[in-house]
Amino acid sequence: MEMASQEHVIDLLPAYALGCLEEAEAARVAEHTAQCAACRAELQPYLAVTDRLALAAPDALPPVRVKQQLMRRIERPAAAPSAAPRPGWWQPIAGLFRRPAPAWALASLILIVALAAGNIWLWQRLGRSGGADTAGQIRVVAMIPTDAAPQAAGKLVISMDGEYGTLVVDGLPPLDVSHQYQLWLIRDGQRTSGGVLTVNAHGYGVLEISAPEPLAHYRSFGVTVEPAGGSTGPTGEKVLGADR
Repeated sequence: MEMASQEHVIDLLPAYALGCLEEAEAARVAEHTAQCAACRAELQPYLAVTDRLALAAPDALPPVRVKQQLMRRIERPAAAPSAAPRPGWWQPIAGLFRRPAPAWALASLILIVALAAGNIWLWQRLGRSGGADTAGQIRVVAMIPTDAAPQAAGKLVISMDGEYGTLVVDGLPPLDVSHQYQLWLIRDGQRTSGGVLTVNAHGYGVLEISAPEPLAHYRSFGVTVEPAGGSTGPTGEKVLGADR
């Protein structure tokens, strides 16, 4: 049975990936993601970011003037204490770093926030495009919901050369751990799997499409409910579909 949405740990995943949760919270996330496919899938992009970021920047020596400026500030007399400032919007984020963390952890958090904001921006941008080309660079196919998931929405983004694509969905009902959504690429009546995806508690999910041929060769697309890991052919309810 699918866990109630309030039991999911989506809000804790960025801090968990950074390793800055309190011990009890980290144990809770680890236990939950071991059993919840939706949260486990949501965690993977955050882990990928934190794994790579520490090695992303080359070593560099700061200019001599930086040390000089720092020493001048240290030697400057301390200013008289002033009234405590009003709490700012950033303080809940700063609270994630209650314990010492590597210097790159803050940069990781900024990148994770940017990643989340970028997903929102992309979804809004695709929503405004209504299925048209975006700035002549990508092709966007609007996925139409069926009666099985009337609140769902989807956009299939195809690269300008037609080789690659990504499926972005929202509002799909979360499934139990024994089922996933599967994308079908349709050409001349033949259906080829484009991959499987799991949505989070809010019905949002992203799939990097895997196809044996360029996506430009396919004229129709569909998303169905299938057993976890996918099927060789559609067996479950169709929730989204589109024709180009």
